[in-house]
Amino acid sequence: MVFRWLKKWIARGKPPSWTVTVVDGVIVINDGQGTERTLLASEMRRVVIATDDSGPWGEDVVFLLYAEAAAPTGIFPLEANGVHDFVAWLKALPGYHDRELAKAMSSTKVARFVIYEAPAQVRSPP
Repeated sequence: MVFRWLKKWIARGKPPSWTVTVVDGVIVINDGQGTERTLLASEMRRVVIATDDSGPWGEDVVFLLYAEAAAPTGIFPLEANGVHDFVAWLKALPGYHDRELAKAMSSTKVARFVIYEAPAQVRSPP
């Protein structure tokens, strides 16, 4: 389950200080514990919000960023520093689904919401 690692930190009473930033076309995610992941914005294909049923007191919303691979390239919780700026940046992209974000934020179930899907790239003939 996506939330297992986050619940482990909460149980310790020491939540990580996550950050997410978009700088010069690069998405940088830092878990506050020394691990940093990057993803070129041009390689991002999908953003999914995963929710669980531990809210309102639990860490129940996580962003999953995907490139070409089936597994997420980046993960960060809603409470990450910079998440509002990330969402504002994401809203400006074609393929963003505001209605799905609204559904995710009001969800009290275990669910997945695709809030961004990169538009299909049109290839010109050779």
